[in-house]
This record gives sequence, structure tokens and C-alpha cells, in this order.
Amino acid sequence: MGAEVAAAIETWLAQFAEAALKPAEVDHFVRSVDDEIIAAIPEIAGDPALVEDLHASTRAHWRNFLVGISEEFRLALPPSAIALSLSIARRHLDINVLLKVYRVANKSVFRYLTEHTRAEALPPGLPRDETLITLWLRAERWIDESIEQLIDHYTGERALLAEGAHARRAETIEALVSGAEPTTAAEQVLGHKLMLWQTAFVLSAPPERDVDVPFFDVAVQLCQQLGLPRPLTHLTGSRELWGWVATPDEPSYDLAEVAEAVADLGLHLAVGRPSHGPAAFRASHLQAVAAQRIGLRATAPCHDYRQVELVSLLGHGELTRAMVRRVAGPLLGRSRGDDALRATALAYLRAGQNVDATAERLFVHPNTVRYRVGRLEDLLGHRITRDAAMLEASLAWLEVYGAEGLG
Repeated sequence: MGAEVAAAIETWLAQFAEAALKPAEVDHFVRSVDDEIIAAIPEIAGDPALVEDLHASTRAHWRNFLVGISEEFRLALPPSAIALSLSIARRHLDINVLLKVYRVANKSVFRYLTEHTRAEALPPGLPRDETLITLWLRAERWIDESIEQLIDHYTGERALLAEGAHARRAETIEALVSGAEPTTAAEQVLGHKLMLWQTAFVLSAPPERDVDVPFFDVAVQLCQQLGLPRPLTHLTGSRELWGWVATPDEPSYDLAEVAEAVADLGLHLAVGRPSHGPAAFRASHLQAVAAQRIGLRATAPCHDYRQVELVSLLGHGELTRAMVRRVAGPLLGRSRGDDALRATALAYLRAGQNVDATAERLFVHPNTVRYRVGRLEDLLGHRITRDAAMLEASLAWLEVYGAEGLG
């Protein structure tokens, strides 16, 4: 390749990087690459927290590569890529999961680069083959060296997890979550009374949050604020911590007391229903995970499964959203008055359609409730008691996700 052609290719590479770094283009790239990875790797597809780690890793990888594409090669491995490898290790997934991420990404990136070096996309006179080869060799080197370093991070983390008490503790927790019966031996390994009341929680950070979060310290502080004892904790990824609190009696707490603190930290707290009995450890945990998944879409900093159980069971799928639009569509105005009407309808249905109980819950006069119910029925075109269960479910869904959750 002549010096003149090489210089022209370098000029084009700088232009390519500038265009590819635009936010919309980065979003398109991350979406296209990660969709292929998720479709190919069920271990990632079934784990929302791991999916978020993947998105953060792909985005940072791509941006770092583009920023240095026209400079002398120097791998700048992003922390989020390391976090993904650690999360895969902490879930005791095989190293092949990590390697497959990069194998799939390798093919997807090559297709993307091939598409963007079509003859019609290049300046006149710029040779396509040389341009594609130059671009691909740099991307391939980036991917190869990233894999080498990430394998080291993965194996180092697996070595730590395999050591002594830490490994036994993690294995015991995972066995209980998978349905194993609680035993005295398990209690001794964990230092946690399994036959007391169990209240599970999940403390997590969103993908845009700095992953350097002191999860354990935060979990202890939040439990103290809620009047709960020191928790058993298990770090499952760079952005997620599981926890359990054991109490002799059913605990009483209000997540509103810590909502501001959780929000200030940029975190999300999900808590399962306090449970008792042999399956309590697992049952409360599954509920906390379900509430945490709501937190991936809803904006509130805390979710108590007891308050969002119905919404959790409804899910966020297309059929659920269609039901909400169909049943509560006439109430989807965005004014304060519309918000008050929806709140009244939900309180009225939850109170067994008792006007006085609804007025007491909303701190308004009973006549205000009667007026609003009449207004609601005018908007709906039928009595509020018709399909009351469907309406209550739809309004509960809107209470959590808001009208914007309908897309």
C-alpha cells in the first residue's frame, strides 16, 4: 500500500469514527451486536442484570475502540468489560460463556464494518479492500487482546470464589435458592438462622451507575435504618447484591423511610415478602428478584413485592400493555385531575368499593369520592363495578409504570 493511499485511509478512518461516535449510531451498534449475543447465549438472555452488564460493556468497548482508531494501538480495556467478565465468573458460568460473547461479537462487528465500507460509502478513489482490511485488522487486534486480558480477570475471580469458606458460602446460598432444604449444616456455613422469618432483598445499580459501589456497607446501613438486623449478603455481579434478614417474628418496615437515601446513591432496592417455613429463604428471594425486575423499568428507587405483586405477575409484555390500554384507556389523560381520578379509582377498588374507606385513605371528603366515581364512570362509559378486577389490575400497573410505560 502506497503512502498516499495509507494517508487517505487514515483520514477516512477519522471521519468514520466521528460519525460512529454519534449517540444514535452508538445505540444502533450496541443494539445490533447485543441482540445477536443475547439470542445466542441463553445464560445471558435469562439474567436481566447480566444483560445490563453486557450493554454497558459493549458500549464502552466500542467507544474506546473508535476514540483510538487513528492513533498508535493501545488497548484501553473499559472497567465495564472487566465487570462483565467478573459477573459471569460470580454466577459460576463456564468460561465458554465469556468466550462466546466475543465470538458472536466478532462476527457482528465484521458485518457492521463490511456494511460501512461498501464502495458507495467510501470517497471516490479510496480502495475498498485496503480500507476494510485496515479497519478490520485493528478491530480484530482489539478484540483478541481484550479476550486475553478478560480471561485473566475471569480466572482470577473464579480462583477467589473457589477458596475455602467463601466458596462453601456461595454454594450453600445458590443451593437454597435452587430449592434445597435448609439444614443445620447450612445455617453453620452461612451464620444465618434459616428457620426464622426470612426477608430477602436485592440491591442493584443501573447500567449507567459507576460500578464501584460499596454494596455490603450500604445494605447494612439500610437494614439499620429500617430497624432490621444485620443481613446475610451475597454479591452476584458487579451491579447486584442479594441479601436476607432473619427475624424471630414477622418484621414491620416501610421502604419509604429509605427511599430518599437509595435514590441519592443512584441505586435500587427491591424487597420480597417476609416469609416463614422451610421454603422461606427461596420464596422471599424469588419475590425480591421479581420486584427488582420491575425496578429495571419503573423509576421509583424502592419496590416492595407486597405492593407490586399483582403488577409483577402481569409482567410488561405486549398483551399486558394492550389490556391496560383497552381497560383504562379513557383514564389516560396527563393532567393532575386525571391523576387524581386514577388514584381515586384504584383506592376505591382496593377498599372494596367503600366510599368512606376510600375517603379516609385519600384524606378527602366522601362526597369528593362520590363525585370522582361518577366522573370515572362517565369517562369509562359504564359502571366502575363492571370488570372491576381488570380495571384494578390495569390501574395498579399504571401506578407502578406510569402511562409512559405503555410506550
